[in-house]
Amino acid sequence: MGRESSITRIVGPENYAKLQQFKCLIVGAGGIGSELLKDCILMGFGEIHIVDLDTIDLSNLNRQFLFRQKDIKQPKSTTAVKAVQHFSNSKLVPYQGNVMDTNQFPLHWFDQFDIFLNGLDNLAARRYVNKISQFLKKPLIESGTSGFDGYIQPILPGNTECFDCTKKETPKTFPVCTIRSTPSQPIHCIVWAKNFLFNQLFTSDQSSTTGDSDGNDWGTDDKEEIERIKQETNELHDLQQIVHHQDKVHITDILKKLFVKDIEKLLQLDNLWKSRAKPTPLTDDLIDSAKDGHDSTDLNAIWSLEEQISQFINVTEKLMDRIVEEDYNIEFDKDDQDTLVFVATAANIRSHIFGIPIKTVFDIKQIAGNIIPAIATTNAIVAGLSTLTALRLLNFLPYAKTNSGLDVNMAFTARASNLSKDRYLSNPKLAPPNCNCAVCAKVARGVVKITEKGLEKLTLSQLIDLLKKKYNYPSETSLIDTSDQRLLVDFDFEDLLDRTLSQAKLHDGSVILFSDEEGDESEMYRKPLEIYLDVVEESAINSEIELPALEIPLFTPPKQEEEDEGKETSTEESPEKEEDKNGIVILDEDEGKDEKDGTTTKRPRSPDQTENDSKRAKTSKNHNDENGVIELD
Repeated sequence: MGRESSITRIVGPENYAKLQQFKCLIVGAGGIGSELLKDCILMGFGEIHIVDLDTIDLSNLNRQFLFRQKDIKQPKSTTAVKAVQHFSNSKLVPYQGNVMDTNQFPLHWFDQFDIFLNGLDNLAARRYVNKISQFLKKPLIESGTSGFDGYIQPILPGNTECFDCTKKETPKTFPVCTIRSTPSQPIHCIVWAKNFLFNQLFTSDQSSTTGDSDGNDWGTDDKEEIERIKQETNELHDLQQIVHHQDKVHITDILKKLFVKDIEKLLQLDNLWKSRAKPTPLTDDLIDSAKDGHDSTDLNAIWSLEEQISQFINVTEKLMDRIVEEDYNIEFDKDDQDTLVFVATAANIRSHIFGIPIKTVFDIKQIAGNIIPAIATTNAIVAGLSTLTALRLLNFLPYAKTNSGLDVNMAFTARASNLSKDRYLSNPKLAPPNCNCAVCAKVARGVVKITEKGLEKLTLSQLIDLLKKKYNYPSETSLIDTSDQRLLVDFDFEDLLDRTLSQAKLHDGSVILFSDEEGDESEMYRKPLEIYLDVVEESAINSEIELPALEIPLFTPPKQEEEDEGKETSTEESPEKEEDKNGIVILDEDEGKDEKDGTTTKRPRSPDQTENDSKRAKTSKNHNDENGVIELD
């Protein structure tokens, strides 16, 4: 009762009664999400749903206070709910799943909530929830922490900047040749050891191996170097047989192949070393002498080269003993000391060869294991700010009423804000939407409700006619499925006009972009319309399809020179790359046409593209490599 009376005094009896009827969605059950769940319960939200894809691992326990040792490998969302159930008066509903999965979480599922609270560390998921917020006109509170830095950003669609209004740091890209031939940083050697060497020797699925297939962005046109990389990959099959046959006598052969012979071959490529320092291969004598002894158990110490070699041999023996028991498939795990030490020693030996500073095992654990530095108190402060701001955004604070979203403040910790070092928190005012934002400003957006029967009966031609009539678009338009950048219809591509929406592979959750390709006499264009297809029951609407009531404004595309000048500051990133937590992307782009359904893969027409830009560059789909490196293929 004491808890409820305190909240009642803050928001008032009437608002507290409303709060008990409100539903909120928390996305992410990690460091911030755990704190958000606790705070929303204490605040008195009537119903709280929490979504997280991940399971608990050892590194979570020091900063995610709802989890214990016994919870390792359990789903975060369900475990968090169990941990708070005993003091909760709210209805709690956990989900384990990807919030971007439209089958599990369709748009009408999001529509039940009054507010979204993000506690994510994944850029793609943040952007997705931001877009859902824009579609449904629902308030969102974005938050994030890194060490002592933290921030919150309230987002009120149409009134304030959205998450994508400001350009986000893009993931760093490393061509294959950098990883495989010319590393210059510790991260290059760690990626080589974890995503290439470890996978080749100890995993059965090597589809994510760095640079072993045609079509890669090798980062070089040197055919000799590319052939060497391919040959090196093929030769590793012999080393894999040593591991699979548990032939411990020949572990030194693995070392000599990787760190002597392969480096000597690399030195024969004179073009690589015209402006770079040459690597120095190990010697057979050094490897043979180091195999007996020189052990160290201090993971925070910098090991000598002899200790690195000795530890590499010892841990490879341990992994050989495990590989049969684990069905020839050992996965890298930052909390598995055998796999961690293997990756660390391999990376450090390679770093020594290329004259790169070596790291402690603990440092490499942070990088290879994608551990984002986090401090429990920062998470708690940021989550508290999020829930308090939610009350203000929902107008539950009588003494701090909001007439518009611009009355609400952001919040930054002192280091994150760069505004003031004299106080811990800075709270700048929110800004209106960025007129150059491709998410909230450059497109109109709406939800089209359609029945299953409508998907089966309505053709693309009929849909386009409905959109033209409803929103006054001209005769020449284009239609693109944004989920995989498929061009469905264009003024010079009409092969699919007679296909139904289901035959065109459109379904519940599909997002399509409808664009004006013609303009009028004064060179004004109708703003592009992004449509979310929401499949509903027949009883929910009066016909098979229901278009939203929208006013689509006209706009004047910028001149080509202006467009070129603005490229560096554009908030749109295309093609969008899902960010690996460690900021590493291995480029592997493949272009083409889907011959099965006849659709063409093209870049969608950007809202500021001119009329003459009728030919679109092909883009590739994204795939997230579970090992922490994203490969675009």
